[in-house]
Amino acid sequence: MSAFRIAKTVAFLALAASRSPVVRSAVKAAPKLVSKERKQAAYEATKRAARKAGEVTARVVPPNRYF
Repeated sequence: MSAFRIAKTVAFLALAASRSPVVRSAVKAAPKLVSKERKQAAYEATKRAARKAGEVTARVVPPNRYF
């Protein structure tokens, strides 16, 4: 199976799931179900991931000497 066909299938499944009333109500209720500790943990994990992505980018992409 080609990568394009897999991506197309995933996109169609995501579209079908997003139109489901059960999925819509779950997405709307999700922020109310998460505790403050979990929100803080998710925030910290996001910050760590962004920091690591910046570090990897700095190693891979050479610095621009003209700007």
